Parts: sequence; C-alpha cells; structure tokens
Amino acid sequence: MSTTILIFALFLPSLFVLGHYSSQCTYKGSCRDCIQEMECAWCNMPNNNKTGGKPYPHCIHNSLVTNEWCPDDEMFPPSTDYTKTIVKKLESTNDAQNFNPFTPQHFKVTLRKGEKVDIEFQYQQPENYPVDLYYIMDLSNSMEGHRKKLGELGVKLAEALKNLTNDVRLGFGSFIDKVDLPFVSTVEHLLKSPCTGCASPYSFKNHLNLSSDYEKFKMEVKGSKVSGNLDTPEGGLDAMMQAIVCKDQIGWRSKARHLLVFSTDAPFHIAGDGKLAGVIEPNDAKCHMTNNYYTDYLTYDYPSISQINHIAKENNINIIFAIVPKNEDIIKLYQKLSDTIENSNFGVLQDKDNNNVISLVVKNYNKIVQSVTLKSNATDDVDVKISANCQNSKPNGCGDVHVGEVINFTATVQLRECLGANNTRKIISIKPEALHESLIIELDTLCDCPCSSPSHKSYTSNSAKCTYTGDLVCGVCKCVTGRIGANCECDSSIGLSEDTKHCKKTEQAEVCSGQGECKCGKCKCHTRPNPNEVIDGLFCECNNYSCKREAGLLCSGKGICKCGKCSCDGGYTGDACQCPDTNTTCIALGSNLVCSGYGVCNCGQCECTIEGHFGKYCDKCASCPSERCAELRDCVECKAYQTGIYDKDECELNCKGYNVQTVDTFNDDDITKCTVSDKAGCRITFKYIYDDNQELIITAKKEKSCDGPPNVLAWIFGVIGTILIAGLIMLIIWKVCTTIHDRREYAKFENERQKLKWHRNDNPLYKQATSTFANPVYNRSSSRLPSK
Repeated sequence: MSTTILIFALFLPSLFVLGHYSSQCTYKGSCRDCIQEMECAWCNMPNNNKTGGKPYPHCIHNSLVTNEWCPDDEMFPPSTDYTKTIVKKLESTNDAQNFNPFTPQHFKVTLRKGEKVDIEFQYQQPENYPVDLYYIMDLSNSMEGHRKKLGELGVKLAEALKNLTNDVRLGFGSFIDKVDLPFVSTVEHLLKSPCTGCASPYSFKNHLNLSSDYEKFKMEVKGSKVSGNLDTPEGGLDAMMQAIVCKDQIGWRSKARHLLVFSTDAPFHIAGDGKLAGVIEPNDAKCHMTNNYYTDYLTYDYPSISQINHIAKENNINIIFAIVPKNEDIIKLYQKLSDTIENSNFGVLQDKDNNNVISLVVKNYNKIVQSVTLKSNATDDVDVKISANCQNSKPNGCGDVHVGEVINFTATVQLRECLGANNTRKIISIKPEALHESLIIELDTLCDCPCSSPSHKSYTSNSAKCTYTGDLVCGVCKCVTGRIGANCECDSSIGLSEDTKHCKKTEQAEVCSGQGECKCGKCKCHTRPNPNEVIDGLFCECNNYSCKREAGLLCSGKGICKCGKCSCDGGYTGDACQCPDTNTTCIALGSNLVCSGYGVCNCGQCECTIEGHFGKYCDKCASCPSERCAELRDCVECKAYQTGIYDKDECELNCKGYNVQTVDTFNDDDITKCTVSDKAGCRITFKYIYDDNQELIITAKKEKSCDGPPNVLAWIFGVIGTILIAGLIMLIIWKVCTTIHDRREYAKFENERQKLKWHRNDNPLYKQATSTFANPVYNRSSSRLPSK
C-alpha cells in the first residue's frame, strides 16, 4: 500500500502537468486570449518546477489552480464586479414628469467574455402619465364628410382620455400629396383651387401644435379646407414621417405617451414612387418643415415602411390607423401595414358619426397601459434577457398590469464578444415601450490583463529574457518585427526547425496540426486563398471556417466560427446557432409553464412528451377535458350573446385582453372546439387558439343550441306512423318467408316425381276395363287345312 502511495506521489507532478496540457487553456499564448475563456486563469510567473522537461504553462483551467502553480500576486483570474445605484425609490406616481418607474435606476457591471450576471430591479406602472395625441387626416376631397365630424369628436376624445389621465394634449395635421405631376395637377388655376371651394394642394401641413386647448382643436379641424390630387394613392407616409421627427414643431413631450392617429380612405405612396416626379433622393428621416409646411417634398422620396417602423419605435410613437371603409382592399392594405409596424393598431370607422374613434383610441391606450414590455438597446456582442415575476408573464414583460403595480424584473446580462482594445465600456439602456424613462447599465469589459499595460510592475521593455529584442508582457515575450521564438531568439527569415517537439500538441500529433510550419520552435500557420478564412492557434489547431452550417450559412449567419465551434450572437444557441436561446416561444399566453407542462422546449419549439398532447404548446389533447372551456364560458356568453352572469360593464371588466368572433359553423374535426351549457340549458359551442403573438382568439357559433318544448301532435303521428311502418314491414317479411317456403316444397315434390322407376301404366295394381286371353295350345298355323 505504501509503495502505491509513493509511486503516485512521484508521478503526481507529471499528472498535474498532463492535466494542464489536456486543457484547451494551455494553448493560449497570451493573457488576453487566456482570460477571454471563462474556464481559464493566467499566471504571470508560474513556478519554474519542471516535470518531464516541460515547465508549467501560463494559462490553465480554473479547476487546476493551486499555489504550487502560481503565487497569488502573480495570478489573474478576474471576477465579476457588480454595483447598483438607487437614484430614487418607488413612491407616489402622481408626479409623472419627475417620476422614474425603475428602482434602482443605474448599475455598474464588470464582466469578462462569456460571463453573465443577473440584475434584479423593480418597475412601477406610472399613474396619470401625460398623453400627447396627434391626429393626421387625409384632407383630399373624398374626406370632406369625415372632416366635419372629426371637429365634433375632438373634445369628446380629449374628455375620454382625461378619464384615464389628467394631462392630455391634442394636435392636428393634414396631408394631400407631393405637389407635382403625376400626383397633383400643375395647371396654374388648379394649383390655386383644384376643386370648388378647395384649398391649394400641399404635401403635409401642421394645423395645430399639441395643446390642451380642445376648443381650438375643434375650430382648426372645422376651419381646414379639403384639396385635391390626380392619382388615388396619397402622400400619407410623408406626413407621418414629418409628424414624428419634427418634435419641436409638433410639440411632442419627452415624458409622455405618444399616440398618432392616422385617418384616410385611400392607399399610400411608398418609397420609389417619387421617381415618377423625378424625385430620386431617398428619404433622410429628418425634419424639413418651415412655417408648419413640409417644404422638401420634391427633394426627398417617400419614406419606406421599414423607415416608418424604425423612426416610430425610436421616438416612442404608437400609431393608430383609423381607416374609412371605402372598400375591402383599403381595409386589408392598412391592416397589413399595421401588422408590419411595431406597436401600431388598426381600426375601421364604422358608424355614421365616427364615434368609434373614441373607443378605438381608448382601447389602444388601455392596451398600452395595461401591459409592460421592456426592451434593451444591446447589440450582438452583449446578450440581455429580461424576465418578469408576474401572473400574466409574456416575453420581456407582463400583461394585465394595474396602475401603481410594482413588478419584479431580472435582466441577465452576458458578454459574448470583447468590445475591442479601445472600447472597454458599453452603455446599455432598458426601457419600456412607448416611454422615455430607462434603466442604465454601465458595462465594463475585462478583455485584457492589467499586466499588458506598460505601467504594470511585471512589464519589461527590451527584456533580457527576450534577448533584448522584445518586451516581457505578462510573463511572455512580445517580439519586435522580424524576431520569433519563445525568447525572440530567432530571425523570422530562417528555415524550418528540425526540432519540432514544441510545435506538436502531443508527441503523436502532426507538426502544427498539419496546417503550418515549425519555425524556431513555433508554428507559423498557412494562409488560405480566401483572406476571410484564417488558421490560428498555438499549434494551428483552430480556424474560422469549419464550423457547422445551417441553410448553407456558417453558424446560421447568427454567430462567429472560432476554433471549429460556433460562438453565437445574443439570443441564439445550438451547435450551429440555429436555435433561439429562450423558452418564451414555448410558453402559451396566460401560462407560466413551458409547453403547458406536457413537453420540453427544444430549439425554440415544443416537443410533447406526454402521450395524447400535441400542438404548438402541447396544449391540445383529443381525449382530455379542457379546463379553459369552463373558464371561458361566461365571457364567451356575455361577449357573443349578451347573456349570462355578466352585464355589459362586468363583461368589459372581467373579460379583457381578447374579443369573441362569431361564425355560422365549425369544422367537425376541430379538436379545439368547446361545448358547454348555460343556465337555461342551451349549448354554447366555441373554440379558442393562440396566434403567433400569443394573443387569445375565440370564435363562437352565432346561435346557441337550445332544446324547446315537446310537440305532442308530432309525437302522436310519429308513434302511429312507426306502428304502421313496423306492421307493413312485418307483412312483407311474412309474405317473403311463405313464398320462399312454398317454392322450396314444390321443388322438392317435382324432384321426387322425376325419380320414380315405373310409369303408371306399368303398375301391377292397375286393371284395364277389358281383358284379353290367348290359348296357349292354339297354333294358328296348324289349324289351316292342308292343300289339295
């Protein structure tokens, strides 16, 4: 036993070194490269003990770090630095202008590559938050009737919003189109008045800055005149862009919810249409207004939809499309436009007084207020994941949020890529959609070692260890141009080394992994014909082009290939970065369970593991009773049929977040169908699904299935008819049976008769009416007389 221990003790240093050399950390040639791997640590001056002729390496795995390897004052395993600053605690939300909904509001974090930290903070939905509502209206001649009605609705709209917040401002602008052929007639008298009583055409005009003077809004709308143009599409996107970016001219407040209501009955011109008038300069998304008119409409083309989406998001604008239903194509066009632009909503002006403008705006305002979605400005080199601790969680936020409610959030920050030698700090802001306030994370990155600075005590210029032709940096030589080798002892112009043991990863391995040449005990890697493809590493064992591909793209185009492995961008994972690095896509709306608790989330999609369950969230089951059917019954009854335990107000209060559509019939194979009974005994049939945005969609049959009182006369005639039919059927059966029996008996008789051996004339018992006798001795021939 003692001999075994002695042998183990003798070989322990060798095992220690082998353990070092088996780690990928060992092949890192500089402190910067070493600490960029989470599992590695660097020693400026490792102990000079030698085992098997090999010194201890500078870079080893964290699990192997010991005092035998490196003194504490020479080791650099950087640790996470995390501090927070509470500028103001969450208290009253009445003063929205001076209220920050976050606590803490500022964090300082220091991370190394690959390291992550959880930052916990709180968010409170502010009360009485100001609202700026700017109404852009199409004032072409076809909108004349709606213009008059809009003036009456202005004050009502402000009053409705004042029930939600005590600080509301209204503004009003209008648009026609670019004033040039082929959009607008350039005939002189038509430029002055294109139609009877019409104003001169213009591109976009700001009639009223955002103001709390609602009567002035009403007067401005009523006093505005319509104009005319030639083609059907209008210049609405030009107007929308100027209304968003001209903050000072319009009067947008920085601390307010921004609503932009856009009303028209015509399609819109898009980027590229300006070429028809010789306008080829792309829209620059900047303000060009003078005296409340857009002046550079013939200099810049119409903006693209993606530009509107980006600018609206950047300026915290929520767009509401209130469309006049001129035809079905117009409705579909703006519905698709709303789907394309984030945080926008769509509605149709339905009744003759357009009163549903109020309900449309209020509904969308409530939708904004009653949910919180946080987003960060982090780029691909920093991954920020936001999760909320609330009942109705959703990606990056919560639904069904009440004013004043405090929500606990966690932001997981991970540094995926170093920011460069001259860029070690990054400012990350986390802010709610459509609000100005934000939480600030000041991120410092540890991508290099202190010992690499000339001011560090271990830094030696023209070190003797480097044969006076290089600097000693973090314990290793950084040679001047033209010198190579561990101690800068060789000229780079020399030939190949005969001693290649320092150019092999193991004794059996190829020199420089077969991807380079050994010069002065160091590998010089080959170059590739493609300059973007690089071979590197201490033994030329790495490259940036041999990683797994997905859809023909290296690392799916969502990561960087490093040493044969994909380093994925933020939000992606997998061996080819093909999977979203989140399970939120596997969580159904209104549920906190991944795949409804019946499966696992794999690569962003649910794999159902419980037999019988299937669907996008494993929430469907052909043989399982649905708990949500009974849960949704009362809301479906009040919304679809205006009956049940909820009156109109209670229905709006208790059944938020979804609408109920009605249809005539369902498919028989629709397994999501629910059939429940109301208190009157009628059957209610409906189905519910979740769309791609995890919004609940409910569809119900137009009519309930109710059982009425029995029809006595029908029952009597039914019984009599049943008896008669039954008797007739029995007679038919009896007749058929007897006929078959008779035919079988007759056939049997005929068969037996055919089989008789004697005819009836040969019957021995038969006697004829006359008898004939013959004399047996009488010979007729002998009785003749002899002849003479």
